[in-house]
Amino acid sequence: MSIAYSPDGKQMVTGAIDGIVHLFDLATGKLIKTLKGHAMPIRSLTFSPDCKLLATASDDGSIKIYDVQHANLAGTLPGHGSWVLSVDFSPDNAHFASSSSDKTVKVWDAGSRQCIYTFNEHTDQV
Repeated sequence: MSIAYSPDGKQMVTGAIDGIVHLFDLATGKLIKTLKGHAMPIRSLTFSPDCKLLATASDDGSIKIYDVQHANLAGTLPGHGSWVLSVDFSPDNAHFASSSSDKTVKVWDAGSRQCIYTFNEHTDQV
């Protein structure tokens, strides 16, 4: 359901309908790690600009943050009231944003993983 290249071009991730993330090494074409955590489909995923973190957005209403180097779950952010449809990091690595079928867009502090803004201006899912 979703796919993303790492900014350095060395890895690729895929997010599936079963909520599983696969991390691949592009030099070898091999699966590096299978990451679990979501209970429903993954709509969007993105690497942080420094390639250290991976954020995923799911129909289970949460965002998961994974430590790429150690391939483990670093945090779960339950901030939306419905499916999380998209997630993206800011170019400076300081924030990431998420959008949802609950009609909101949220901006998160990447360090503290706290929501710092919620935009409620949409009249439909975003």
